[in-house]
Order: sequence, then C-alpha cells, then structure tokens
Amino acid sequence: MSTVIHGTWREVIIRHSRFVSRAFHIASAENLADILAETAEQWPKATHYVWAYVLETGQERMTDDGEPLGTAGPPTLTLLRKRELVKSAIVTVRYFGGTKLGTGGLVHAYHDSALYALSHAQLGHEQEIFSLTLEIPYAEWGRTENFLVTQHIAYTAEFYNHVKLTCELPYNSWQTSYATLQTEIAPHMRLLKTEKSTILAPDVSHS
Repeated sequence: MSTVIHGTWREVIIRHSRFVSRAFHIASAENLADILAETAEQWPKATHYVWAYVLETGQERMTDDGEPLGTAGPPTLTLLRKRELVKSAIVTVRYFGGTKLGTGGLVHAYHDSALYALSHAQLGHEQEIFSLTLEIPYAEWGRTENFLVTQHIAYTAEFYNHVKLTCELPYNSWQTSYATLQTEIAPHMRLLKTEKSTILAPDVSHS
C-alpha cells in the first residue's frame, strides 16, 4: 500500500468559503498533535479544522470539527481509503465565507479540496534498505563506481588514502549485490559497517 511522502497546502474557493488542504505522512497517532499545532499556527482563526487519517495497523480517525455530522471528516477518510493510503492524513481548514453550502455541498467541498491537495502530494511506499559502509582500494574504485552506476545503487564516497564508500541497497536483495562486489568487482574491499533502516521511496507513477 502507498503512503504520503510529502504534501503542500492547496486552496480552493467555493461560494466564498476558503478550503485549504494538505496531505501528510503520519507514522503514528501521536504525530497528529504536531500536525494540528502547525496547522493552527499557519492558518489561525479558521472556522473549522477538519482531518482524517489511516495508519498501517488499519486504525482510522476523523473529525467534522463542528461541521454538520458526516459532511467533512467522512469524505476525507473515504478518499484515503479509496486511494489505499496508510500512514497518511489529510487536514482541511475552512474559512466560512458567509454562504451556507448545505449538506451535499459541504461533502463535495471537503472531498474536492482534499482531492486537490492529494493530487499535488508526493506518494510512495516504505522500503527497507541495507546500508553498507565499505573501504575500497583506489585501484578497484573505477570498477566499483561503474558497477554502482549501472546497477542504479545510491552511494556517497569519501576519498582518503582509500575510498570510503557508503551505499544503500534494497534489504531483500543486498546480499546478491554485496557478493558481486566482493567476488568480482572489489575483492580487496573491507566491510566497515552495516545498518538496516526504512526509507520512503517515491512511486514512479507519482513522481
């Protein structure tokens, strides 16, 4: 399932009311307090602060924040479900413009505002990676660099009396790449450090 990596505030005007929405990555329910504090600081004196989120565990929460029941939080949550997003939240603030939209109008307004924000968010997925820190002799660096480039392996290199290389490999396939480096590319390299971590990798279709 996908997740929001990064979003930006997007505004729509509907019958004189301002709806400003943003999609967020949210690792846990505790993150929501920080998001809402940031929202209140950036958009003070808004009439309503509506939000919904879905976590990886399947936990869901939402609020209408004073709007008629079911007109704000549910359409936002439905959008997250429809897109099969986890660890994701959408927050919408509304500045009332003096014209009542009615129940149906509010549902469409909050859905459309959230959708507009989501369409401008970067989506991706969590990926487990294995970080290797290696010491490579200069004589083997040319072959090593060519291998890294052709295999599309992300890396950084520091140059001393040897090359200190740090590269990131998908966790489920790192052993294959490491074995190739060790036996065919840089047989005199030394392994200095390994570390497993999780990163957010953009989906190609949304990049």
